[in-house]
Amino acid sequence: MTGTSWKRSAIDFTMSPLDVSALNARGRWPPPAGPRVAIVGSRRPSPYGEAVAEQLAADLARVGVVVVSGLALGCDAAAHRGALLAGGVTVAVMGTGVDIVYPAAHLRLAEEIVAGGGALVSQFPNGSQPRRQNFPARNFTMAALSDAVVVVEAVQGSGALITAEAALDLHKEVMAVPGSIFSPLSVGTHNLIRDGAALVQNARDVLAAVGAGGEVLDDPLSTPQGLGFKLPGGRDGILSHLSDVLALNAAEIRRGAWEADFSGARRRCAPSRTGLRKGIASRQRTGVGLPASAAGRPARIPAMGLKPAPGE
Repeated sequence: MTGTSWKRSAIDFTMSPLDVSALNARGRWPPPAGPRVAIVGSRRPSPYGEAVAEQLAADLARVGVVVVSGLALGCDAAAHRGALLAGGVTVAVMGTGVDIVYPAAHLRLAEEIVAGGGALVSQFPNGSQPRRQNFPARNFTMAALSDAVVVVEAVQGSGALITAEAALDLHKEVMAVPGSIFSPLSVGTHNLIRDGAALVQNARDVLAAVGAGGEVLDDPLSTPQGLGFKLPGGRDGILSHLSDVLALNAAEIRRGAWEADFSGARRRCAPSRTGLRKGIASRQRTGVGLPASAAGRPARIPAMGLKPAPGE
């Protein structure tokens, strides 16, 4: 993609217009008045990506932004947790019926979202199981409900890029968090930034994009205390971060182990100048990156409460 603005209409996006009034919901719906920001990213993020999603959501929720995400593993869960830790409101857009939590491991998180004044919402009827074709539609709904979409980490072809594409189609703001140039998890976000998405360094960047006021501390973004993810000072701190991203220890990095086969890594991770839509089209054909059954069974929520059904 070669355009310079992310506030343009996408071509041939096939989702139907969203009827918000037709959404099924559990909890407070519609949410409180104010800007809504979707925070999305990898289901298998780095510690850096998880920390960013949580802290960015917390900073936004603290000044009244409703945080929207998809209740998935990884960055989605971190965004919901961050909003809750800040005492804010978060909305989980689901690819199942609102009576079924997927993955089942997030049943308690779903309960906390509702108890915290947020909501579980879905365009699918109660009893709908997690089907592969549901999740691109779910991602479109996240974009439709939000004033801006922030992508934290995404490999090429990630589902988070479907949400970004939907936001583009809907003339919503698309933003992305930069990451390590050594990590495949940064390829999708760096492609977005290269093609015109706004770079996010802190919550003020997002607030400015959605026209919201209020002061958010820390520039750059602070490390969330709950994750226990903090870089030591000086050069050793940088090596510590690289060892997380590269799965190498600091000694190996010091010895220059990256010189062994980085030419091949560059070929594998090189961003495509054809841009976002090619990756999305590939993902829709192959299903790569969609939730797999191995990620956890869904948990059914009985009508009277947020608990798994017996026997599941």
